[in-house]
Amino acid sequence: MVDQSPIASDGLPARESGAWVLDKKVLVEKYLGIFTKGVANKWAGKLAYVDLFSGPGKNVIRDTGEEVDGSPLLALKCDFGRYLFVDVPEVLATLRMRLRDHPKFPRISFVEGDCNLVIDEVLRQLPVDHLTLAFIDPTGLQIRFETIRRLVQYRKVDLLMTIQFGMGIQLNLPQYIKTEGEALTGFLGNTAWRKDVEGVATFNQAGRLILDRYMAQLRTLDYLDTKDREIVRNDQNTPLYYIIMASRHKLGEKFWQEVTKIAPSGQRRMNFDLKS
Repeated sequence: MVDQSPIASDGLPARESGAWVLDKKVLVEKYLGIFTKGVANKWAGKLAYVDLFSGPGKNVIRDTGEEVDGSPLLALKCDFGRYLFVDVPEVLATLRMRLRDHPKFPRISFVEGDCNLVIDEVLRQLPVDHLTLAFIDPTGLQIRFETIRRLVQYRKVDLLMTIQFGMGIQLNLPQYIKTEGEALTGFLGNTAWRKDVEGVATFNQAGRLILDRYMAQLRTLDYLDTKDREIVRNDQNTPLYYIIMASRHKLGEKFWQEVTKIAPSGQRRMNFDLKS
């Protein structure tokens, strides 16, 4: 099969994306900045960043050809002491090549493979005594809840993650209901989602209940209840995914509120109601 990936201006492959990746970039970039600056004094030299679905480091918007920095490049603009990028070998090969001359390259570790299968190696590479920010940005429901449980157990880890509401949950929910729904069960860590969808009028409502259940699952890992969940929509105003932040410390929630009070467009946001 011929690789159809677009080529970025540095001559290396990029990931093709819709224009909505710009909104995600704004939110992620703002949170990385405010997080690293906000904890710099207490955690000087002991901040780690792990990206479980790192991607090749560059995105190209399909309709305009505009290049957008991926999460690894955004993180490298911030002052983390250690960086850990995880993805399948062919993607990491591109990212490694893209970063080979970066001044922070000695601080970077690369772990090849499905993050669910190589989590032991991820944990070996992450310093236990560091405060870690984990960015989790799958294209669907590839991240298993057990993997997150393993990642955060006995460690100080804040989570910034996308939940693929449109393509991952809502679109596939009819099929999950008809079958064993292994992807959704693995994502949530249990089969209780079936009770959520019984008797629900629309798949949209069912999807939101599943999202609430996921947040409840995070609370079982001692994360605070983060009520502000940022939604990213496509050009037709259809919900694509949510970006959520989970922290065990109120300071993390304070950072997230600071980031989300201004929409990516620059407009001040009204109070966000998930059920609207």
